[in-house]
Amino acid sequence: MPFDTLAWLSMPGVRGLSPEIRSLWVDLLCLMWGSVERGALLKPNGDPYSRSEINRLLAINDDGVIGTLIDAGLCAWRDDGALISRQIIRGEEIRAKRREAGLKGGNATKAKMLSVEEPKVKPPKVEPPKKPDVDPVLPLIADDPPQGETPPPLTEKEKAAAEKKKKYKYSDFVTLTHDEYAKLVAEFGEDAVKDMIDILNNWKGSNGKKTKSDYFTIRKWVINAYYEQQQRNGVYPRQHIATANPGGGSANNKGCPGATLPANQREGGGSNDEAQKDYSERF
Repeated sequence: MPFDTLAWLSMPGVRGLSPEIRSLWVDLLCLMWGSVERGALLKPNGDPYSRSEINRLLAINDDGVIGTLIDAGLCAWRDDGALISRQIIRGEEIRAKRREAGLKGGNATKAKMLSVEEPKVKPPKVEPPKKPDVDPVLPLIADDPPQGETPPPLTEKEKAAAEKKKKYKYSDFVTLTHDEYAKLVAEFGEDAVKDMIDILNNWKGSNGKKTKSDYFTIRKWVINAYYEQQQRNGVYPRQHIATANPGGGSANNKGCPGATLPANQREGGGSNDEAQKDYSERF
């Protein structure tokens, strides 16, 4: 239902009404808009509502409300006894005229388009074909395609090799093949591998970094970062603890069986503190 908010806020007759009467007028507008005759308050069978029926419809007992709305110029009684909104009825008449004018214009344009004769086209002169000076070019689509055009299907061995190289998402930003994941689980255990994947996933997600191989990235530094995180949490595993090499920094991930603490802690610190700082800066 279109509603002229500017007129509603600026009409003196509306602004002088109480909020209760203004709200009742909005209810009447909605009822008139949905009536069988838009703009007139009529029953479904087309009969007009009486004043008492309107009061019951609005759940009010004051007979002076309708008179107040009429005095404000918002509605009026029609000759057949129906309460109407002249603004809605006027808008419907304008809308009907515009619709009729649009149909006339559209039909005229359609008839004009259909009545346009197609221009007569003279048939082109057909000249006899000339013999080509060069060898004819093979058609793009031959009846019998040359051998080797369609690739042969993959063998079972090739399918297995392709499946073996296929990578799967183990988190939002970490992908591994089944073999890569199985190797890590066999070496470190599934719980530890899941924590390592979380470390790499958080690092890639927070920094927007990309790696050529998540498997080699885990081997390169994530394992050491995982064990240093474990150490900060007071957990000292007996296997796969990164040891300090003679040249400084962390060594590979080979275990040091029988050791309870990492080598740098047993020796009172060392270069692994710098690696730990480097890994902690990534998170």
